[in-house]
Parts: sequence; structure tokens; C-alpha cells
Amino acid sequence: MGIRGLLLLASLLPGYAACKRPTPVVKTTDPRQPLALPVEAQDAVRAEMNGMLTSIHRIVLALPQGDTAAIRAAAGAAGLATAADPTLEKLLPEQFLTWGTHTHQGFDALAASVSAGYERDSVLAHLGRITQMCVTCHASYRLGS
Repeated sequence: MGIRGLLLLASLLPGYAACKRPTPVVKTTDPRQPLALPVEAQDAVRAEMNGMLTSIHRIVLALPQGDTAAIRAAAGAAGLATAADPTLEKLLPEQFLTWGTHTHQGFDALAASVSAGYERDSVLAHLGRITQMCVTCHASYRLGS
């Protein structure tokens, strides 16, 4: 190895050494209340939220076609029956659970509304109330410590 190779190697060593050092803990400026949950509980909360987001997506896709069966099915898939299990609920703050319950009930109300008679503007109004719960909760809480 020539002098150039040694100089190149020498220039890379400090970067390599830095990679071996532990990553410093960075304090967050995020004002939301952290939900310090076990990993399994965080995964369950994320899965439930993803299920609700998937339902919203399916409803939005079904709206232009007026596909009431698809709208009802998507809304029902995120209804109160799909809420977190009681073990998980014991780990979550009361307000988080209240907003979550209202969100699931909103999906149930949407499904019932579509069953009673499809009106596109009514579906959109229901979605607005549902997503307001999502926005409010996400503005207040974050997963992690």
C-alpha cells in the first residue's frame, strides 16, 4: 500500500471510530405527551391506527362509485368491536381511550348511516368528525418516551 492508500485509510479511521460510539440521547422538543408503552403495546396501538387509516382509505375509494357495501364494510372494520383489548386499555391514558372510543363509534355511526340511506355529503361529514378525533389525538400524544 502506497502513501496515498495510507493517507486515505488514516482519513477514514476517525469516521469509523465515531460509528462505534454510542449514539447520544437527544432530547425532543415535541410537546405531545409521550406514551411510554412496552414494544408489544406500541405495536398493537400502531396496528389499530393503521386499521382505521386503511378503513378511511377504502371509504374514500368507494365514495366516487357510490359503493355502499364497500363503505359499510370499511367502516365496520374500524368500529368499536375492533377496539383495543382490555389489557392494552389499562396502559393508556383515559383521554386517549375516550378519543379512541369516539373514533370507533364514529365508524359505527358511518356504517349505520350508509345502511339507512347513502348520501355522499353525509359520509364526508362523518369522515370529517372521525378524522378530527385522529388529528386531536395525534396532536396530544406520541408513542415512545
